[in-house]
Amino acid sequence: MEHYQNTIGIVIKTTTIKESDILVTLLTPQLGKIICLAKGAKNIKSSRLGSLQLGNIIKASLYRKNDYLWLSETTTVSQFLRDSKNLTQINLLFYYLEILNYFVAENQQLDGVYQVSESLIKSINDNQLAHFIKNEINFIEILGFGLPQEISDYYQQKKYIDCQKIIKQFLESIIEKPLQSSKLFN
Repeated sequence: MEHYQNTIGIVIKTTTIKESDILVTLLTPQLGKIICLAKGAKNIKSSRLGSLQLGNIIKASLYRKNDYLWLSETTTVSQFLRDSKNLTQINLLFYYLEILNYFVAENQQLDGVYQVSESLIKSINDNQLAHFIKNEINFIEILGFGLPQEISDYYQQKKYIDCQKIIKQFLESIIEKPLQSSKLFN
């Protein structure tokens, strides 16, 4: 990576460190999944905090210093929580971002993952379950795990709820533990 770079990215995870600093995990089209430091982003005067909400697509200015990426400026391109969402939409977002975080390693760039992720988040935003599941299937295929026939059958039969349950079980079997986002509504 060059010393200074601008990129677009999806905010997939944030972690507060110290009082006002945030570690931000972004999925970008060119760099893949990256983790950068947003120094002072939680400061009341910072304009970046609103942009760094989960599911937002942002334009980010990055620079490399001492083997670390620093996030200097952000502009929101698409805001996930711009309109009010129901709990199912928020849970689907958390579920997908958790999956994305598990299956894409830091500094790993997989062709098509960013585009599928952007489309998937848009389908959650637009409350389109069939499109969400289709993108989830595309994501699994990009990762190269192979798609169980049962998932294809349920999707073709338009049994979307059953299809989603099987996809979740399949992904949990790969990571060998339950997803944490599933506990939100138990």
